[in-house]
Amino acid sequence: MRNIENTYVNYEELVNKVGKEVIESRIKQIAFEMSEFIKNYELQDFVYINEMLLTHAIMDYFSDIQRLKDYQKIEHINEVKIKAYETFWLLKRKPLQLTKQMESDKWLYVNEKFLLVRLTNFMLQDNINVPMVQERKLSFTNYLDTLYYYLKFRKTDAQALELMLLAFQAGKLIG
Repeated sequence: MRNIENTYVNYEELVNKVGKEVIESRIKQIAFEMSEFIKNYELQDFVYINEMLLTHAIMDYFSDIQRLKDYQKIEHINEVKIKAYETFWLLKRKPLQLTKQMESDKWLYVNEKFLLVRLTNFMLQDNINVPMVQERKLSFTNYLDTLYYYLKFRKTDAQALELMLLAFQAGKLIG
């Protein structure tokens, strides 16, 4: 793992507020998720985790969240906001990098695919093993296709991602 003291040069106040252990834990957690993604899709020969980009993504995430907490004078934020801000910064920094040319461009958007898988797992949480009726499956597939397209080609920010996740939760309640 990268020596995070080198990265923290401009983040000293943030590290003091959030805590070095908390930040390192989040970096390790997401690096593990990325490693599992790489392993599950057999991308070890083509994709690696750029630790500096991952570290900066997490530091930027904590920086945004800390500003939000300070401004709103709150101690905790909800998990939707956490996932939205993490996704935004991981999408912006793109820590998954291709190591060499592949035969197809299927994994050209490897960061976006990783984030789509991550968001899908988050959205389904408890319902991941519940079979869907065909109509709902088609609707969910269309939603995921649209979300993937959005991650690839649209300018996005954390607030828009948060709204998408909240809309999905609302749809689950109504559906």
